[in-house]
Amino acid sequence: MTTYPLSEPATAYAADDHGEPTSRSVFQGTLGECVASIEEMTREERSSVSIKMDALDLSYGPADVDELVRYLRDEGAGLSNRDIADVAGKIE
Repeated sequence: MTTYPLSEPATAYAADDHGEPTSRSVFQGTLGECVASIEEMTREERSSVSIKMDALDLSYGPADVDELVRYLRDEGAGLSNRDIADVAGKIE
């Protein structure tokens, strides 16, 4: 059975000046909820947030978050782990 990362637990963190996540959590929920929360932020606010999947070895730095938001907005529901991992690979 395929697991869909949009429903997997994730945490959005404030990033430091180098784009690395700090320990300050901005939002916690599913990846889909994190993306929705971040999508409501201004572009400047987005540039200081990163997302880390809680149970999967995937993370998105501040430079990746805006592209991830746009990608998920443009794609339909039902992206698989592999699809999301491919997006992470394309972003890096």
